[in-house]
This record gives sequence, C-alpha cells and structure tokens, in this order.
Amino acid sequence: MNDRRRLMMLAPPLLATFWYGSPAFAATTPAEPDPATATTTEPAADTETNGPSGLRPTEPEAAPISQEALRTMGQDERDAVQVVNRFWERNWPRNFPGRYTPPEVRGRYDPANPPMCGDVRLEPGNAYYCPSGDYITWDGDFVKGDPDLEGNTFPYIAIAHEWGHAIQHRTNELAGPTAKVELQADCLAGATLTGARNEGYLQWETLDEERLLTAIAGIGDDLPETDPGHHGSPEDRIIAFETGEQGVKACMSGR
Repeated sequence: MNDRRRLMMLAPPLLATFWYGSPAFAATTPAEPDPATATTTEPAADTETNGPSGLRPTEPEAAPISQEALRTMGQDERDAVQVVNRFWERNWPRNFPGRYTPPEVRGRYDPANPPMCGDVRLEPGNAYYCPSGDYITWDGDFVKGDPDLEGNTFPYIAIAHEWGHAIQHRTNELAGPTAKVELQADCLAGATLTGARNEGYLQWETLDEERLLTAIAGIGDDLPETDPGHHGSPEDRIIAFETGEQGVKACMSGR
C-alpha cells in the first residue's frame, strides 16, 4: 500500500496540531433508549458485499445504529459495528467498573460536507471519534481500504480503532502525546477483533491475520517521531495491535 492513512480522534480545540484533553469518566448508568437511534437489523439500501476476506459475524445482531446512518453504510461497516459493540457489551464489565454505554454511530459522512466536532469541522478522507459529541463517523470511501491487499478487514480496523477512542474517553485514557493515544487505540482494536474471534462471534480465514496486519500497518505514518502529529510508524502500529491480542488490560496504562 503506497498511501499513509490516518485514523483520527478529534478533540477540540484544534491548534497547529491535534491535542488531547482529559475528559471525565463518562456515563456509569445507561441512558434511556432514544427512539431515533433504536437498534435494528433492517438491511440497508447499500448492497455492498463482504468482499474476498473471511471476516464475518457468526450471527445477525442488533447494533446501536440509527435508521439514517444504517441507510448509508455498507455491509462490512454494519457487521463491524455489530461485532465491536458486542465485544464491549461483554468485556466492559470484565475490565472496568460501571455500566457500558456505546458511542453514537453516525456512519458515513459526506466528504463534501463533513460534520462538526464541537467548533471544528472534520476533514474528508478519514475516520473519527468526536469526544464532545461522543460519536463515531467515517468517510465511506476511506474505510473501504484496499480490497486487493486487505480483503474486507479495513472497515473492522477503522471502526474498532475509533471505538477504542470512545473507550479511552470513558476511562480517562484520552490524554497524552498523539502517538500514545493512537497506539493504545490500535491495541484496543487488536483486543476487540481477536477477542471477538476467540469468543466465537467473528470468523477469520487463515489469510485474514496477514490482511489485518497489512491494514494496521497502512495507517502508520512516516513523520519523524519528534513531530507532535506522529501517530506511530507501521511497525509501531502492528506491535500495538498484537499487544491487544493479550486482552484489554494489556492495553490500559496502570492496569
């Protein structure tokens, strides 16, 4: 893969580089269900298929996706949301106190008119977690990745990574140098996808391990490590993802 892609957590305000605040521990009691974001398994109008790779949920499951977001998403994106949310429903209480509440899933945004995160407009060609709105969103073309190299693994990587930022937001880990925050989110993505496979609700083909590592390497950058915007080299991001294979606690500082 020739491009260097980034998966971002955007925390306002935006300065010369992105910086990260230290939000309070969020939502230890579940909110009342919002009819506008009721869970659903209704198929979307987008009939995109899973592609050549073998990452697939083992059973259909409702996920926290609004009807509006559902209509914009491809099958792999919907499946990834279901798998990642199911992992955290099961594994939050095994690792953290309080009740788990998922972030809002807004699905794809229009790259010609990206949404706002606080008072900052997001950029096209990326995936984001917005702490001030507690939502996840992505450019649909971006999360397709490179099917020739990655099969259908990149939507799972992108969504698991951004969900990792939402977990950081809930555990006071969303602070520090950019690379530290991003690599921890990679680690949580590794914990999520490996855990989902081990717990039996995500299937991997033999080739998918290599494709996942290719996808995670592809979001590394070649900025010098001294640059405040450095997100981690491809090698750093592979190591972080593989660390997550040991479980959630292997990713969390001081745990």
